[in-house]
Amino acid sequence: MNDDIINWTKFLVNKVKAAYRIRAIAGNLNAELPTNFELEDLVDLPTELMKKIVVKLVETKCTRLTRDGWEMRVLLLPAFRIYLATRPRKVDLTPILSFSPTRLKYQVLKTLVLYISGIAADIEELSLDASSRFFLSFSAIADAELLKSLGKLTRLRVLRFEEICKVRLIDLIELCQNLPDLEFLHFTVSDLLQLDIESDRILEQMKSAMPKLKVFIHGANVGERNITLIRCLAENLPNLHVIQSFASTFSSSEDYESSNEIPRASGSSNLRHLKVEYNVDKDCTNLPTAYPLVTHLWIVWNANANAEEHNLAALLQLTHLESLEFCNVPLDIVHLFVDKLGPNLRAISIDFEQSFPVSTYYSIGQLLASCPKLERLAFRAKIMVDPEPIAFFSNLKDIRMASGTPVNTKTRCDLTDILRAPHLENIVLEGRCIDF
Repeated sequence: MNDDIINWTKFLVNKVKAAYRIRAIAGNLNAELPTNFELEDLVDLPTELMKKIVVKLVETKCTRLTRDGWEMRVLLLPAFRIYLATRPRKVDLTPILSFSPTRLKYQVLKTLVLYISGIAADIEELSLDASSRFFLSFSAIADAELLKSLGKLTRLRVLRFEEICKVRLIDLIELCQNLPDLEFLHFTVSDLLQLDIESDRILEQMKSAMPKLKVFIHGANVGERNITLIRCLAENLPNLHVIQSFASTFSSSEDYESSNEIPRASGSSNLRHLKVEYNVDKDCTNLPTAYPLVTHLWIVWNANANAEEHNLAALLQLTHLESLEFCNVPLDIVHLFVDKLGPNLRAISIDFEQSFPVSTYYSIGQLLASCPKLERLAFRAKIMVDPEPIAFFSNLKDIRMASGTPVNTKTRCDLTDILRAPHLENIVLEGRCIDF
């Protein structure tokens, strides 16, 4: 009896809190609600005001350190049902799930997807972002109940579950049979390492279930089997552009199409994003032949690795490249690629760890001069002083710069040079790389 009284008291308290929160949201929308407004009155508000309030509720992330589940039960789940009745095309579960205690997240996720399957089954995008860039939290394997609800969302083009639950490959294949328009899939596969990915049976099932898939981020750490996995998937899923990770800082689930739509020859791979790692890809000789349509190349290197032994220069045969990403790649190799491919490049990212024994300074002016069409530049490395004002900024839209270099006029870039870019839309500056 005491527990019932306590729970009833908590329910009433949270109803009052919910009413105050709704009144505060309405106030920010220049709509004043009466002081005696109660939670039940939400559905009696003018339709447009009610829509704006529930959208705000489901799109706001929790910033508190503690979560007890009551706010979810009393306010957010009912608000989510109302939100779905507005028939959104995209649904992002990230904000509302941020209010759930960790131990309840999977059950809440299932409830939310169940609501969607019953009220707004025609949505085209369903997403759940990771709560942290550095740590993914998984508490369950997708069960039949969740998979059944997801299978009713037959118009999905994008399905992104970055954490909370994983999925068995056979269940994922069966799910995708019900999602014929799926183009983007991010779902961590729990048993990928245990399966024979070269099995004709598995590959045929995937080919049948995922005919339109362009992005497949499986989340599994397959180590040296990654080369085999990429080859098998690229050969059997004819529309696949991205496997496991984007090869560009500037690509995302919102922007995963190449600006250069290249016709694919019959029987060739359609892969557009390729990651090359010095400790995995022992020989790059055959990569241009295997993946001739690559537009985004990410090279993860080591200052002490031998580029000639790996035949890294073979990648210069990738003639459709529009984006290069360099991680710990020595200056001479960067220049090798930029000098050859620069005229067609639209994006470059350079990340060189300061801890490497090789002291490397990059010239932004020289880089831009070699890449006249460059629109996006990300730079985390030591910057060489340019004797003349930096030019060739005319096409730049996005600049992200960071440097751990100590303050020194010989290693910094003049901010006024950067701000002269006439089409600049986004600029992110970190560290002490800029002269103000």
